[in-house]
Amino acid sequence: MKRNFFAIVMIVFFILPLHVGCTPQSTSMSAKSGGDAVVFAPSLSSKKGMVTAAHPLAAKAGAEILAKGGNAIDAAIAVSFALGVVEPYASGLGGEGYMVAALANGQDIAIDFRSTAPAMATYENLAKTAQKSLSKIKYSPKGYCVAGIPAGVDKAMKYATLPLKDLIAPAIKLAEEGFEVNETFSRLTFDAYEKLSNNAPGFLNEGMAWSTGEKFRNPELAKTLRIIAEKGIDAFYNGELADNLDRFMKENDGWTRKSDLQSYRAIELAPIKGTYRGYEVIAPGSPVGGPRVLATLNILEHFNMGLMNWDDPLAIHIMQEAMILTSLDQRRWVGDPLTNPYIPEKGYISKDYARQRLMRIDLDKASDPELWVKERTGNPGPYEKDENYIDVMLEAAKAKKEVAALEGSQPEIPPSTTHFSIVDSKGNAVSWTQTISSFFGTSVILNGYFLNNEIGNFKNKPVEFSPINLEPGRRPRTTIAPLIVREDGKVRWIVGSPGGGRIGSTVIEILVNLIDFNMDIEQAIKTPKFAGYDSYKEIYLEDSYPEKTLLFLEMLGHQIKKYNYPDLFFGGPNVIAVSEDGTITGVGSIRRLGGAAAPN
Repeated sequence: MKRNFFAIVMIVFFILPLHVGCTPQSTSMSAKSGGDAVVFAPSLSSKKGMVTAAHPLAAKAGAEILAKGGNAIDAAIAVSFALGVVEPYASGLGGEGYMVAALANGQDIAIDFRSTAPAMATYENLAKTAQKSLSKIKYSPKGYCVAGIPAGVDKAMKYATLPLKDLIAPAIKLAEEGFEVNETFSRLTFDAYEKLSNNAPGFLNEGMAWSTGEKFRNPELAKTLRIIAEKGIDAFYNGELADNLDRFMKENDGWTRKSDLQSYRAIELAPIKGTYRGYEVIAPGSPVGGPRVLATLNILEHFNMGLMNWDDPLAIHIMQEAMILTSLDQRRWVGDPLTNPYIPEKGYISKDYARQRLMRIDLDKASDPELWVKERTGNPGPYEKDENYIDVMLEAAKAKKEVAALEGSQPEIPPSTTHFSIVDSKGNAVSWTQTISSFFGTSVILNGYFLNNEIGNFKNKPVEFSPINLEPGRRPRTTIAPLIVREDGKVRWIVGSPGGGRIGSTVIEILVNLIDFNMDIEQAIKTPKFAGYDSYKEIYLEDSYPEKTLLFLEMLGHQIKKYNYPDLFFGGPNVIAVSEDGTITGVGSIRRLGGAAAPN
């Protein structure tokens, strides 16, 4: 994949001033919605609410809902639908995700609308296929897991104030009237051209990949959205849209049936919480990336990161080693708690377990990737009941017990998915990440939307103790991590990012930039990123780090793989900050051509 595609395109985002207030400048766009002006810019400040998203038209759709008097949940639903239109490669009706919200009334909620494996998705049925591998069927109808985004929207409607038809209207308009293709859209269709030609030729522009500046329309998706607007979410899981999927799967040898859609449920639950240097971090629980973020911050809390800086090789080394430890634990222990008998999440995110894990970090040399799985996977189980690390470690030394480690690592995870953050004028905050897994998912399109390929996030073959063995009804594990951070009981930041295996490292680095290195959110996003993940035997980083930093990391034993800066590989965080005086500042993803929108 060409890594330097955005190097010139996105440099414009580094010379734009922070757009304070809500007066449109030459880099902004405004639109009238019910008499209320909406303004968009790469960076923006307002006291009337804020939406940051990976596409300006989706951010604008959310801001228009705020301008009409809708709350943050209303705006989130509108953005979710709109992103499915303008970023069909990253999310949509055929996808899944997770929402975390901190409401102005003090209530914290989380909605898990992750996909689930259909009833026919078993290793026995996999063995009957010609490919006999989940990684080889994920670009076919068999790669689809039951979508959760529509059900997640339905669950979130409990907290909305406007009717569904109003919230879906901006997406319908975009799909019917069309929009101008941007560089991201164009690049990704070029990258996926072969898959799209084979599986979704109708999506292409008369057989060709879409080019920047061309107008894209999706009348089939508009029709689908109109059905949902008129008949409700039930049309997707129990009505004519469910019938369409059932018929399609039967005709194309897929595994999903209407009965799978009928049995699907999004889940409302309490988010998990942790602290980092006095800040409260609200995160999604298993089977996604929230626990790993909290576990990593617990380790980093024992190091005085504030005495260093973003380009200090010691800071990078400490963060890298901590993130390797927590990703090893994530792989071994984190899975769907509804279908796994034992997920020691409480122990994994405990402060005492972090004290045990930080002892594995050697400050003067990198750990050996060949020994990661067998020798560095931990066991958070003994910490499930608030045990003290001293007692646990003394008991373990006495018993000399070994922890069962899992062999193997998951395949390369693409920089897909999308994230958006929202705050309304009353203080309701939403952090929402949604995905179809790989860009374009299965690359199979139905009724105008792409089907996810989440089946690829299960194990290719059953492995003893694995929490992600393929099982009907099970939610696969992924790395998404929408976060809300509070300071002294008030929402301070809303953070999240796409980026596959880089999501955890990107959001952790942003939090360290904000809290330890005292950056504002624009600096925190623009600062070069690196990836700490146990699937990567090297440090993957953007090439804007000082040469001395890289030489020092190599001296410590790290192997380095460089990417041009800024690179989509490292995700596209969309972040919001709320100051003490109520000013809300939003900054969009520089790596995804996103931005912020607000009522004027």
